[in-house]
Amino acid sequence: MTEKQRQIVDAACKLFTEQGYEVTSMDKVAAEANVSKRTVYSYFDSKEHLFCTVMGGMCQGFGEPSPDDIDFSGDFRTVLTESARLILGKVTSTEKLLLMRTVVGEVEQFPLIGKTFWNEGPGKMRDEMANYFRQMQEQGLMKKSDPVLAASRFQGFVAGPFLFQTLFSGTCDWSQEEALGTIDDAVDAFLRAYAPD
Repeated sequence: MTEKQRQIVDAACKLFTEQGYEVTSMDKVAAEANVSKRTVYSYFDSKEHLFCTVMGGMCQGFGEPSPDDIDFSGDFRTVLTESARLILGKVTSTEKLLLMRTVVGEVEQFPLIGKTFWNEGPGKMRDEMANYFRQMQEQGLMKKSDPVLAASRFQGFVAGPFLFQTLFSGTCDWSQEEALGTIDDAVDAFLRAYAPD
């Protein structure tokens, strides 16, 4: 990516996540990037092209750090704690929340962006956790249940209190540090709910 192209993408990221697709114009992107409108169009032939490029990259970036960074060979509680820390790190990040709100706001017009976000972020985490829970069930460390539903519930235990309020209101009653301090309680609640029969 050239320096000018990077300027345009960075400017578009800022505007799309702060103002949304409809309000953001190519003129605004050019002004924010400190380049001419002609330069913007030399790299991106339409606002839709620019939006899809920018959002696709951001959605892939949302997946980092990814479940691949979790050591699934550790003991059950440690793996759950590491997973919870990864989940909460994303849902309490201002930048990542702006991305989530943008995806939710534009998913009807750009369904592929929503699918990309899901596949790179929460969907990938859910599927990795579900695979891990299958193994835990086979080892008798977790009661038999639908592992995908269990993984979704784990994400909800961890993220729910903070994600929903911030996603819809833009603010949260708890700081990031306070949210991270709830991990042990969330892990305990999940372990109690899925203790082997």
